[in-house]
Amino acid sequence: MSFTQFGWPVTLGGMVALAGIVFLLQRLRARRRVLRLPTAGLWAQAVRDTPVRMLGGRFRYWLAYLLILAIALLLWIATAHPQAASVASGGGLQRFYLDNSALMTGSGDLAAAKRALLADVRATPADRREVVLGDVIGTRLLAPGESASLLSRRLDMVSAETRPSHFAAWMAQAGAGTVRYYGAWGAARPAGRLAGLRYGYLADPVPGNRGIVALGVTPAASGQVGKADLLVTVAAAHKPSPDAADLRWATGGRGFTPSRVEPLGGGRFLARDIDATGKVVGVALAQGDGFAADDKAAIEVVDRRPIKLALLGGTPPAIREAVAADPSLLLVTAAQAQVVVGDARAVQAAGRPALVLSDAAAQAFTFAGSGEAERGAVALRLDDLGLAGLDAGALADALHRPVGVDIHDARRRQVTAWRAIFAPSSPFVQSPAMPIFVSRSLHWLAQRQDWQSVAQDDVDPLAAPAAKRDQPVSLTDRATTLAAADTSPRPAVEHGGGAWPSDLPFLLLLLAAGTLLGVEWWLVQRRVIP
Repeated sequence: MSFTQFGWPVTLGGMVALAGIVFLLQRLRARRRVLRLPTAGLWAQAVRDTPVRMLGGRFRYWLAYLLILAIALLLWIATAHPQAASVASGGGLQRFYLDNSALMTGSGDLAAAKRALLADVRATPADRREVVLGDVIGTRLLAPGESASLLSRRLDMVSAETRPSHFAAWMAQAGAGTVRYYGAWGAARPAGRLAGLRYGYLADPVPGNRGIVALGVTPAASGQVGKADLLVTVAAAHKPSPDAADLRWATGGRGFTPSRVEPLGGGRFLARDIDATGKVVGVALAQGDGFAADDKAAIEVVDRRPIKLALLGGTPPAIREAVAADPSLLLVTAAQAQVVVGDARAVQAAGRPALVLSDAAAQAFTFAGSGEAERGAVALRLDDLGLAGLDAGALADALHRPVGVDIHDARRRQVTAWRAIFAPSSPFVQSPAMPIFVSRSLHWLAQRQDWQSVAQDDVDPLAAPAAKRDQPVSLTDRATTLAAADTSPRPAVEHGGGAWPSDLPFLLLLLAAGTLLGVEWWLVQRRVIP
């Protein structure tokens, strides 16, 4: 027997204190005296001077004392929350692991796992149990010694998440000891041979499961500005893989049909020339199954539409030629522009993010933006802006000035460069780095996510499930899809604890206290005790 709230010393001390308090209260009894007083004033004085109750005298009503003491002791011991020792549970710590990954998103799976977990935890002594949630960090839901009632409330806040299971990785770091798993066999199978692993609940598999296991985006191979190619990979465990006709497409909440979908083999399909407007593009299987987490997927496609650019006064011819050759830039008026180029006076009047040409700057290249001086992306990716190909020594010799780069904070993004760098005789103008610098600087000014992506010729749309800047926003995991359909022989489910719940003493104490309260009320009604 163990106590989860106070421990043996405090419990026993409280029992002794309660016995003394109840004894003193029983000694505090009413005393009857007969007084004959002639006036009302003397009556008032007698009431003040003669107490109604007093301590002392012969102790009577032993039955009442024993009943009240028994009820008080039963409630006190119940407050200490006694736990029955369990022979079957062994003497070591048992860890209970609740997997709330995508494999538990099936109808009723997580709820059934919670019920099995709670029953097994209640049947295990409080000082020998620990409950861990299968999230990324392995959150502890119940520490050793805590009451199971806390676990019940905490489980109400747990829901299944659309992500792969972390159980195998957690087990690799868990060390020795007994672990009881509540989840899906497909997630536990990689760790199934480890010593000390038991199973308290295993979700039913979906034998015919098939799903979307990869989704990625690259710039359109056709070269069209504002377009992208979307790669989809589907997999099936025990059925033929879906074909292009089984896919349904949507963007911005509305369905659409791609202009061309090419089958690439192995369950891979490439949708050509999808509109890249910064919206989420989704793809789903026309017919779902019992595991809905992988029946659809979505990806946020970065905006690849042309940047609206205005060339203002003071723009060098070299920049005008670079802009004219770049299809990702669209020339508009200053009022319509997202970004402007020109001298300091012209760009100040426009009030837009700007590439400024000036000879008064302290450094040859200056990048300014909110938070850029300490944590901005520019400081880490200067090479992606085209400065990797800059021959700083030759440029410094030609300008007779040291060439450097400066980064500082500003409310609005701005790139400042010396006008002399873009002179016809400048080594920078004659190098391939110049048009790259102009294009990517303007993309950075427009806050486009793809300003630091690699050149299109270097991108292999089939080498990875997603391009660098396009982020999937749903489950795309082949291992999870196949694990959901795992029908291999599974181990038996065992329930922890002994034959009786460890909370049984607590419940019996409350029942006994309630019974004695009823007996006391009956004796009072019969006038057996006062």
